[in-house]
Amino acid sequence: MGEWARPAVRLHPVLGSPGVTDSHIGGPLLWPADEPWPWCDGSKHDEGLTILPADSFGVRVALISAVQLYRRDFPELPFPDGTDLLQVLLCPLEHSDEETDHFGPCLKLFWRSAAVTDVLSAAPEPAVFEPQYRTRPCVLHPCRIVEYPMGDEQPVGAGDWPPVANGSKLGGWAFWWQTSPFGLECPSCGADRRLLLALYTHEEPEKELCSCEVAERAVVGWEFGREGALNVFACTQDVQHPIKLHID
Repeated sequence: MGEWARPAVRLHPVLGSPGVTDSHIGGPLLWPADEPWPWCDGSKHDEGLTILPADSFGVRVALISAVQLYRRDFPELPFPDGTDLLQVLLCPLEHSDEETDHFGPCLKLFWRSAAVTDVLSAAPEPAVFEPQYRTRPCVLHPCRIVEYPMGDEQPVGAGDWPPVANGSKLGGWAFWWQTSPFGLECPSCGADRRLLLALYTHEEPEKELCSCEVAERAVVGWEFGREGALNVFACTQDVQHPIKLHID
């Protein structure tokens, strides 16, 4: 059982007013004023799923703040040398990528040093967006747990293992309830890609896993798939290799 154990950190987002020097979901980022803000080029926006006007297809859209995590708060993250801050930005439109079999918003990860002195005063607002990807600023109340795999990832004869956390978290195992894991081999080096981050539509208290409680189930405001999770898998050899996104 021990070889299948993976540490995880439940994030437990709660509505708040985080600043640029805080770890958070949906709040302002410590973004250098002299660094261009990232945009989505619109090449994979999904015309079939979006409810936006047709003239929004193919346009550049400013990414929005999704998550910011400091090493001091989350030393479990695999920060590359010289970095101590992870910033996750999200395109607020549906994407359709048959090559990676991902249908939903795209994400970009930025690993950087927090030694930023001149901070961008305000991020650009996207001209168009899907309402289900608008976030509300949340502070985090992390708790550490240990997880074991479920479903197709569970070894034969594993028995009655504890449930996998059904809420936003770092690390651990993915909670599969609609599909199964696939395509987790890194295209750059062939190494395994493991769950780095899971962002959930709903937050479940799950007292059997930890003592934390969440007052509001849909606290962040976003919705992924059929009220599921956006899972981010990263290469175990180099987190800066291409990530794998999967909604379940």
